[in-house]
Amino acid sequence: MKILITAPSLEVNENVSGISSVVRQIIEHSGFEFYHFRAGRRDGEKANAAWLPRQILSVPRFYRAIVREKIDLVHVNTALTPLSIVRDAAFVRMARLAKRPVVLHLHGGRFLAQDFDNRFLANTAAKMLGSANIIIVLSELEKSIIKKRQPNLNVKVLENAVEIKVAPSQRPSNDEKTIIFLGRLHESKGLFDIIEACRTLKSENFDFRFNCFGAGDLKNQFVAEMTAILGDRFYYGGVISGAAKEKALNEADIFLLPSRYGEGLPMAMLEAMAAGCVVVASEMASVGSVIETGENGFMIEPGNVSQLTKRLRSLLSGEENEESLSIKARATIAEKYDLNHYIQKLEKIYTDIK
Repeated sequence: MKILITAPSLEVNENVSGISSVVRQIIEHSGFEFYHFRAGRRDGEKANAAWLPRQILSVPRFYRAIVREKIDLVHVNTALTPLSIVRDAAFVRMARLAKRPVVLHLHGGRFLAQDFDNRFLANTAAKMLGSANIIIVLSELEKSIIKKRQPNLNVKVLENAVEIKVAPSQRPSNDEKTIIFLGRLHESKGLFDIIEACRTLKSENFDFRFNCFGAGDLKNQFVAEMTAILGDRFYYGGVISGAAKEKALNEADIFLLPSRYGEGLPMAMLEAMAAGCVVVASEMASVGSVIETGENGFMIEPGNVSQLTKRLRSLLSGEENEESLSIKARATIAEKYDLNHYIQKLEKIYTDIK
């Protein structure tokens, strides 16, 4: 079976998208043949006057690729955000015109959990969802949300997954904690909340390191403000992958993701838990299906800087049993989010649709 699969650039130095991470894993580990159709902006690419015509022209290119490559099945990865909905609805329509079955894979987005505030977007999303043979979501919660809107959809749950690496022989010492952020440097990730929390903790004389990895439109501002607060205890390492990312996670104590909106089931969060980091993440979408506060990590309210600061304060002061949290975080990934099981489930979805 030959599958056309959409995603932004799969080059790590061009895109830190969670969708790209998922698709890279699928292509590398599945036994099926894939044709990658690039859809989505590279990090730092602006939606300007030159960008819009390329999006319009991508629709006929998409149709031609299906026919030219003799595609058997189309796998569209999307997020329920305005630009993605409009583009990917057109892709789904092209696949149906070419009489190919469609798997529509949802990866978060503002309008996954929030009601639409625009009738055109709501109608376009509904038509896109209704045209797919199978819709993949990241948790039972997401399935219930989608089915409540459109009860007749064929929705399957497939949680994101990661490779389980050998456990590090020794976690970092407790003398000076290291907090890590790994992902897109965008306001949706709660970057300004991180700045305010770190400013408060520094004023309270907490000693900690903060390592940041990723790219995005707020990179310069975030790096400048965090450096002003923490000095040489803040480190920005750009985009990392492979062994470098594994090393960075193994050396960290706390993984921070206080997103304000748009999360699905973050790959970076799963990777951090697999490495034994204690996660502090916003409660939204499918995050709550992974994190059990006080057991394997902590959830906070999106946008609640006071709550974020309080949670970090308790971790930095040693009030929490970090060793137990770390062990249970890793066990959660090994038991429920293993990549081998993920690939088996996905391949069954592919074969069942045929």
